[in-house]
Amino acid sequence: MSWLLSFLPPAPITWDGIATVVAAILAAAIVALGFLHERRQHARSRRAEAYAGALQAVSDYLEAPYRVRRRSGVAADRFALTAHVSEIQSRLDFYTAHLALIAPKVLDAYVELVAAAKAEAGPQMSAAWKARPTRRDSDVPLVVPYSHPRADAARAVVLAAMKSHP
Repeated sequence: MSWLLSFLPPAPITWDGIATVVAAILAAAIVALGFLHERRQHARSRRAEAYAGALQAVSDYLEAPYRVRRRSGVAADRFALTAHVSEIQSRLDFYTAHLALIAPKVLDAYVELVAAAKAEAGPQMSAAWKARPTRRDSDVPLVVPYSHPRADAARAVVLAAMKSHP
């Protein structure tokens, strides 16, 4: 029976038909725009998480001299600290590669930040390893904090690059 309908002449186009087609096209466009907006927001959120992780890895590296300085002197502590510093190094390498893929415009500033952190915290860690281990609670507070002005300046540049990256 339906084959019979195919021989009938097409119905004339009415304003109701045009309105239905326009409404369908408009609804499809709204759904597509919503999907694109959601996708963009998700990508921005993932990038922000990557940025935060990259900055945290540098902060952990800058914090490492404090942890070394406050070690107890037990062999297990030495092993744990060296493993911790090695894990930080691995995360620095990971985020350098990750930023190269997701935010190449931020990469150069981040590489400079990592270099500054290593140049400042590396010698501080070496000196901390040479210092006597902590024996008393009163030895834990350091009178003078470790300074890292080059890393602080590089961090400000990285943050500016991250904020300007779409």
